[in-house]
Amino acid sequence: MSKKALLLLLVCALASPLMAQAEDEIATAETQISEEATKPDYVSRLKEKYNLTDEQIQAMKDSKISESQFAVVGAMAKESGKTVEEILKMRTEDKMGWGKIAKELGLHPKMIGQSVSSMQRQDDVEAKKERKEAREARKEERKQKREDKKQARKEARSQKKNKDI
Repeated sequence: MSKKALLLLLVCALASPLMAQAEDEIATAETQISEEATKPDYVSRLKEKYNLTDEQIQAMKDSKISESQFAVVGAMAKESGKTVEEILKMRTEDKMGWGKIAKELGLHPKMIGQSVSSMQRQDDVEAKKERKEAREARKEERKQKREDKKQARKEARSQKKNKDI
């Protein structure tokens, strides 16, 4: 076997795992993009947890309260039986604090913090799960790279042995 043919064969053997790795990285990126597109965001989770409509979410956005306060409004509306609009009116037009609104609705003020923290805990759990999945994926990727390198070395040794014979 000529040196050029051997060199070409060696280059192909070494390039093959790199091509496979590139294809894997592309597939991983496509998977992440599709998962991000389907992952429920904060507002979607609020809507689900507190049975809020798009109009109620828009009313909260229009009232210029922060997204973390959306959870407070949703929780108060759900617990008191009042509408989101009534609670927003108390907050924005009547200039009442959250504690005063809670007391007027017959709710314990601690539910204000609980509503926000429950959404935060859910974010933390999801973030922890994502980090774990990313670690597992990196671990698997490193394992695959080691296997690919091992296979390439094995093929190179086999080719060298065939050349010597």
